[in-house]
Amino acid sequence: MKHLTKLMMLLLVAAMLLPACTFAVTESTEEPVVEPTEEPAADASDMSFAMVTDQSGLGDQAFNDATWEGFTALNEEFGIQIKVVETNEQAQYVPNLSTLAEQEDDLIVGVGFLLKDAVNEVAPLYPDIHFALIDNFVDQPNVACIQFAENEGAFLMGAIAAYMTESGKVGFVGGMETDVVKKFEAGYRAGVMTIDPDMEVLVSYAGAFNDPAKGKELALAQYDQGADVVFQVAGFTGTGVIDAAVERDQMVIGVDRDQNYLAPDNVISSMMKGLGAGVYDVGQMVINGEFEGGSYRYGIKEGGIDYAPSTDKNVPADTIAKIDALKQMIIDGEIAPPATLDELESFTPPDISGL
Repeated sequence: MKHLTKLMMLLLVAAMLLPACTFAVTESTEEPVVEPTEEPAADASDMSFAMVTDQSGLGDQAFNDATWEGFTALNEEFGIQIKVVETNEQAQYVPNLSTLAEQEDDLIVGVGFLLKDAVNEVAPLYPDIHFALIDNFVDQPNVACIQFAENEGAFLMGAIAAYMTESGKVGFVGGMETDVVKKFEAGYRAGVMTIDPDMEVLVSYAGAFNDPAKGKELALAQYDQGADVVFQVAGFTGTGVIDAAVERDQMVIGVDRDQNYLAPDNVISSMMKGLGAGVYDVGQMVINGEFEGGSYRYGIKEGGIDYAPSTDKNVPADTIAKIDALKQMIIDGEIAPPATLDELESFTPPDISGL
């Protein structure tokens, strides 16, 4: 497994992203969300990078939007032409990827684990095109697979929830029951268990990443059952979870990017996932003629997973100090948050009596 040498976290972007049109070049007017390189940027205005969303599309306030920030940063710094193709159903993945490949875009990014089969089918047909796949792996020489240790960040979110709850009961709302979302669940439950082994964790799945109404329904049910902190890992569905927190005046934890701006008094923290940074790094490889397929992993130690900067607005400083101590324990290898529910079964909480 190859690690990228340059890992950069995204800066908070509070403004809504501009809507994009299918197969249309989208000019970015936002500030770069990834730190610029130290040397003068190369002019790559003759290159075109494209993104194929999952079914949540842009405007999900989470996964797709966070990935698009990497594209806008490349546009701002290198003059890259950027475009996005939004997907309404899974059957469109292969046609969308193929159309972009026929247009000879220099980098085509499939956003999300659901695009695995489509990327695996299309990439071999266009061996001279660079592809990237987020949150999954395919063994193709022209595909860079950007993967994350979500369980590590979710562990910290579980600890925050356990420290912040007043009712002694917390919740988790996921989108679809996939390996990636289960990785979040396992890490979150382990974080809660580390702070209080007896604390109850309510778990619900919406079965979709683009159904805010279902997310709100599930979150309201958890709040009504006594949970006062809910961690949502549900894409656009998660905006409904945040709406429920506002309606019940309860606490909620966001995902993928700092979502505090959606409900400043209710979103107490968010798990930051460096989606834009991963795209930015792969884009630089293409620009520099150094692209290599393979797996590129981002965890806490590599700087690709963290809690959101806005956490200090709603979480006490002494609690944040404990979270930082847990984070360092993960970096030092003293804590290995479980990545599956099977691993959770055998997880032994670390001794935190010294925190």
